[in-house]
Amino acid sequence: MRRNRSLTILLILAMGLLSTPAGAKYYKRAGGGHKNNDSYHFGYINGGVGYTSLDCGVPDLKVTGSVGGFVGIGYEFRNNGFWLSVGPQLGFHRSEVSMDQYTEDRRGYDTQGKSITLHYTINERDQQEWQFIEIPVLIGWYFHGFHIGAGPKLSYSINSTVTASGQYEVSATNDLYGIEFKDMPEHGYTTYDFSCKHQATLRPAISLVGEIGYDVLSSVPTRSQLCHILRVSFYFEYGLSNMVVPSSSNTRISVNPQDATQVDVYPYFASGMTESYRVVPYFTGVKITYLLGGSKHARAGGFHKGCQCYN
Repeated sequence: MRRNRSLTILLILAMGLLSTPAGAKYYKRAGGGHKNNDSYHFGYINGGVGYTSLDCGVPDLKVTGSVGGFVGIGYEFRNNGFWLSVGPQLGFHRSEVSMDQYTEDRRGYDTQGKSITLHYTINERDQQEWQFIEIPVLIGWYFHGFHIGAGPKLSYSINSTVTASGQYEVSATNDLYGIEFKDMPEHGYTTYDFSCKHQATLRPAISLVGEIGYDVLSSVPTRSQLCHILRVSFYFEYGLSNMVVPSSSNTRISVNPQDATQVDVYPYFASGMTESYRVVPYFTGVKITYLLGGSKHARAGGFHKGCQCYN
């Protein structure tokens, strides 16, 4: 009898297993069940702040980075550990460039109408303030609140200003007698401060971006049908294509024809870079993303921790 009962139970279990379709999917719901391969859809807002600078291959230029960042919105897709994120953002870049002393000579006349050669010696620092519309695409993996991903980013400049500031010194040499005029403020031969802002022409840029981080809400119990995700990430990007368009002529200064002591100094990236050197941006910092979404198969019910996609 016992042997017959055991055989009967085994037959019932076997029939139950065989009656399950091979391709059936199961979904984890707040009230119970099991998840196998559900898809999750999210909308998000994000922002980041960190250190931004330029990787610059121009000889005799020294770059100092500054604070940069971005804000954006977008869409994220998740399925069984895979995630895809895409959305526009507004990026901000700031950096400073210092360069070797620059000198230029111009023919002119002094206040008495005598022929002279004017000498301009410029000590300059340029401040870049660039703004971009950016579209990053990130592909990666998530697991119990942790995530990692990378991908390309396309940037298009919408406002790229460069401010040149520093000092220039004006001196002169009499063409007839070779007499040098220097440190004579009463005649205009002295040192002047300057600050001039100009637009820089930038190409659309392609960068590599990536992030690694954690969902700080992943361990918070909830009954909600919606998944609330607050992701804190270490974020980086590095440019892959040259940004600055070379200038057709090396016009570093503009002198007022009516007053040779009045000089406009043009930023290097706006007028002085005549060859196609490598100039690419990079950024490292912290990114915070808030996502709201879920799966059409999820429903409110029992407790679950964080996003149901982690189960």
